[in-house]
Amino acid sequence: MRTALLLLCLTLPADAATLLHYTARLRGIAFFDVNYCLRLDAKSYDAALNARTLGLADFLVHGRVEGRAQGAVAGNTLVPHGYTEHGRISGEEYDLALAYPAGAPAVGRITPPAEKYRQPVPPSSLAGAVDGMTAIALETLVVTRTHACQGSALVFDGRQLRRLTTHTAGQETLAPDRRSVFSGQALRCDTESVMLAGFLKNQSEARQARPHFSKAWLAAVAVGGPALPVRFAFDADFLGDILVDLDKVSDCG
Repeated sequence: MRTALLLLCLTLPADAATLLHYTARLRGIAFFDVNYCLRLDAKSYDAALNARTLGLADFLVHGRVEGRAQGAVAGNTLVPHGYTEHGRISGEEYDLALAYPAGAPAVGRITPPAEKYRQPVPPSSLAGAVDGMTAIALETLVVTRTHACQGSALVFDGRQLRRLTTHTAGQETLAPDRRSVFSGQALRCDTESVMLAGFLKNQSEARQARPHFSKAWLAAVAVGGPALPVRFAFDADFLGDILVDLDKVSDCG
C-alpha cells in the first residue's frame, strides 16, 4: 500500500511478469474467477485483470469485468499514469477511465454516471489517491523490498473513495490445500478499509462508513520473483468470509 516507509535499496527482477489465476469462494462455493497479470520491474508496472462470475452467482448476476493499470516505479512508490475498466453486471454496462494529472485521479469517462447512485466525491479529497490495482501492485513492491506491509493508501474507483490501512501480521505457514497451488511460508498483511466519500444515496452513511477487514498472504511464487498475493480473505458481514485462493500460475501472454 502507499506508505512512507524508507524502502531498502533492493530491485525487482528485470522482467517480472506473472499470470495468476484465483477462485473466490463463499462457504466453500466458487462464485468468482479472476486472472491477474502483473508486469513489474525497476522502472514501470502494468497490471491487467479479467474476472467473471461462476455457478449460481453467474445465473443471478452474470458479471464480467476487465481492468488495466499502468504507471512508473519511482523509488519507494508507484506513480500511476492511467486506469481503465469495462464490464457488465446484471445487464448494466460499466465503463471507467482515470487519468492522473497533478498527482490525483481524474475521471475521463464513466458509465453509468457516478451520481446515478452515489453522492459526489469532492475533488479536493483525491490528492494522492490511486486505483485499486495500483494499490495491489504497490503492496507487491513494498513487501518484496521490505518484507513488511505497514502503511495506508487512498483508493478511488471513480465512484467512491476509501482509506486502506495495512499492518504486518507476521509470517504464517499455509498448509497444502487442494484449492491452492501454493503452500509454505507467506507474509500476512491485515487491512482495514473505510469509506470516506461517494456514499450510496438513500442509505445510512454511518453504516457505509463502518470499517471492513481483509487479509492477504504474500509470497514469492518463483525463485527470485516478487512477493505476490497467494491468498485473500474478506469479511462479508453475516455471510462469513470470502476466501480467494491462487490455483494456477503461468506466464503472461
